Amino acid sequence: MAFRINYNDCKILESLAEYRTLTPTQITTFYEKSRQVVWRRLRILEKEGLIRTIRHEFGRGRGRPESLLGLTEHGVEILRERGLIDRDVPCETILVDGPFCLDHQLLLNWFRIHLNQVEKVVPRVSVKVLAHNSPFLPQGPNGRIFITDYSPVPDSGEQGIKFTPDAVFSIGDSIANNTCLYFLEVDRGTETMASPRRDMGDIRQKIVNYQWYQQKDRYKRYDEVFKYNLLGFRLLFLTSTYSRLAALCKLTQEMFPREFVWLTECSRLFPDGVSAKIWAIGGDLHGHPGSILGSLCCNAPLP
Repeated sequence: MAFRINYNDCKILESLAEYRTLTPTQITTFYEKSRQVVWRRLRILEKEGLIRTIRHEFGRGRGRPESLLGLTEHGVEILRERGLIDRDVPCETILVDGPFCLDHQLLLNWFRIHLNQVEKVVPRVSVKVLAHNSPFLPQGPNGRIFITDYSPVPDSGEQGIKFTPDAVFSIGDSIANNTCLYFLEVDRGTETMASPRRDMGDIRQKIVNYQWYQQKDRYKRYDEVFKYNLLGFRLLFLTSTYSRLAALCKLTQEMFPREFVWLTECSRLFPDGVSAKIWAIGGDLHGHPGSILGSLCCNAPLP
């Protein structure tokens, strides 16, 4: 029987384009289907040359081996033929090849999957996400990534220091009629904490960039994107270990203003979900934790 791509196949391919790479567990969580059903269809898609699998030591539990899935050029072409991806988007920005940090991407993906779960647990809220390497992200001026910006630094030149969040997202409340803005930085402990050079990968400089963003209302450019008059934002750091969380909290406590900086780590995220009280507000690791949903705080673990 000849292979025919169906609606669910297209959704899987589209998800792989958006998230760059996913594990079978993540896809199962996405579509709420049994692992057997998902695996059966994935094997067919791989046999047809639309996806490929990669072995990697990362999964839902750290260090647990699980296959990773990514698109092939044929899979990308299918999405282009169906008008789901613009033909101007380079293929290399979609495939899992070249200098690409898989652990970082997978942690970002898990955070986004947890955000999806919030919508299921609290139907009155809606989440919209702009990820830094999404092929569906609109282009900014001069073809740069839309969510990239520059903060001015004395004697640094006209553009200043470039910074690109891992993701920008909004959470809207249909009953209270408000929308909150968030910038997400996923931290795997590979970046310098602070240095005199003010590199764009320097964590201290990242916080300084966002402080400027807050003070100068630069975040207001997202009003049009998220269709709401935004009155501020929170900067979220997600780390992979408690020791890194403690170090980032210490750094945050040394800065001012800092209340808009919230931090958490994997062992807090997975048991209770992103909307639980898992966030160290302003780097106060031992104070009362907060929820990004505020009064709508809830546990929303993955099924």
